[in-house]
Amino acid sequence: MAELKAQAIIPFRKAAIDRENIAESLSAHNLTLRVEDDVLAVMTPFGGVGRLRPAETELHVFIEATTPGAFNRLKYDLTSLIEFVAREDALQIVWTGDAVGATLPPDLRVLTVREVRGLTPGMRRITFEGERLDRFAVSDQIHGRLLFPEKGTGEPQWPRLGDDGRIEPLRKGSFASRIYTIRSIDAASGSLAIDFVMHEGTGPGIGWASAAAPGDVVGIVGPAARGPRPADWYLLAGDETGLPGIARILEGMPAPAKGTALIEVADDAEEQELDGPPGIEVRWLHRNGAVPGTTRQIAKAVRELDLPSARDGIFFWGGAEFSTYRDIRSYLRKEVGLPATQLVAFSHWRRGMSEEDIAKAGASAISA
Repeated sequence: MAELKAQAIIPFRKAAIDRENIAESLSAHNLTLRVEDDVLAVMTPFGGVGRLRPAETELHVFIEATTPGAFNRLKYDLTSLIEFVAREDALQIVWTGDAVGATLPPDLRVLTVREVRGLTPGMRRITFEGERLDRFAVSDQIHGRLLFPEKGTGEPQWPRLGDDGRIEPLRKGSFASRIYTIRSIDAASGSLAIDFVMHEGTGPGIGWASAAAPGDVVGIVGPAARGPRPADWYLLAGDETGLPGIARILEGMPAPAKGTALIEVADDAEEQELDGPPGIEVRWLHRNGAVPGTTRQIAKAVRELDLPSARDGIFFWGGAEFSTYRDIRSYLRKEVGLPATQLVAFSHWRRGMSEEDIAKAGASAISA
């Protein structure tokens, strides 16, 4: 098939300055980056290539791919991520070049609920079955975005990616989506499990998980959001939203691994049996009635740790509410001196803001 090509020239007053932030956002979404002189090259697992060249007042973006699905997915990835990072600039991204019409995301997989069970009073595990899940069975990208079809509309109508780099409106029904950690996956048997925090609220994820039953269907796209890297000493930290990632990382660690895991939960009833190396100390922190997202005990516990003197052997992975994420990341980067390559931190949520609120506000809402 002939190469599909498109480009966008984006008025962007901070293009040269923000390339680092754009690159960080892209790399967290399963896109491989390479610097070629003053150009940032972006490779996707679907066979597409993009090139970003910042100028003084513009960002020049060029893409090419061999299939319509890969073409529109790369166009969507770059449009949504650049707009999110530079929300304050109110960018107008207009693509010119080849057009292929609306396409399904090439990474879309359909999952059917097989089992629902409670792990603790506040955590529910839902096990799905699906086909062609190999792309999600990786340790370096451990999250996926679940798509919840509107109930009562018959066969799900999955969102399609348009030529403008955006999701096309559905002709009937609607869908909502949320990002979750893939707690475990066995691609050979077509099995994938996700642990849902059963929090207060009325969001689409908690609403769907509360009523989920065998036979229910969702979509998943991804994977994204980085996992662990090899290290001499590990520091893992998070609240309930980070717990599934911490648990998965612990299970995948080599037996000689050493370090500490700090996990904040409501109380001792929310503690789980975790399978990890004996050299990793797991320490549970209880809120004991405090509202989630209002304590600083994870950040305090991190500061009180006696970290190894050989800083170049430390790796941190964490996921928590924004204020905790910000405090820990700032401490590790500025006071401990860990470089970005030794740290993967996520603001899994921000108190008082929905995912839609964060998307509207842009990257400043969840970045340190």
